[in-house]
Amino acid sequence: MLFLFPSALRSVIRIWHMGSKAKEHTLKVQKTARFYTLEPMGEHRADLLAIHGYRQLGKYFIHQFSALTKLGVRVIVPEGLHRFYIDGYSGRVGASWMTKEDRLSDIDDYIAYLSRLYESMELGKVPLHILGFSQGGPTACRWLASTEVAISSLILHSTVFPNDFDFEGQRDRLREIPSFAIFGDDDPFASEATIQEKMAWMEAKGIAPVLLRFKGGHVIHINSMMLIFNRLID
Repeated sequence: MLFLFPSALRSVIRIWHMGSKAKEHTLKVQKTARFYTLEPMGEHRADLLAIHGYRQLGKYFIHQFSALTKLGVRVIVPEGLHRFYIDGYSGRVGASWMTKEDRLSDIDDYIAYLSRLYESMELGKVPLHILGFSQGGPTACRWLASTEVAISSLILHSTVFPNDFDFEGQRDRLREIPSFAIFGDDDPFASEATIQEKMAWMEAKGIAPVLLRFKGGHVIHINSMMLIFNRLID
């Protein structure tokens, strides 16, 4: 049996570190994306592109918007490209849009994904509204900034613009897009002080979303959504 004294062990570690440095590479690959739709009841009057939050799945997220179909809204929910077990190595599965690891590549990928979805669904024939919930908020905002397609409203639910958003470049466009912010009064991720701070921050950037409040936590509030769409759909 070989025993290494501390001095000898340090020598081995130094020799190991003197090896070649790993190089990071990237490779574009094909990936199958999943999305869900709810068809409108009666006349097709608007589309809602609803982007879910962290740890959620599209097939559950979409049913929270079913009441909107009565107003003639088709609901489209793309699912994040990254799926994982929420707890441990089995059981419930969730999806996400990105993490801090290789975040710029993930942002490029989901922007390309949402643009491809827009094209494949032939959106734009009726007014298109975008909702981002929680982590889906920054996702929605970044896609909006990447495209010149007509957007009829931007709804940020339990979330705000990302810090790296190009407000200067998008200011004139955003002034033409009705925007809304929805927050619960018991959201564990947004205290009252945080909500006021974020609203003031957006106003300082030249964006003043209509603020809607409800009693509840970090969840979709369909009554607020109904209020918005009753206002937006003639």
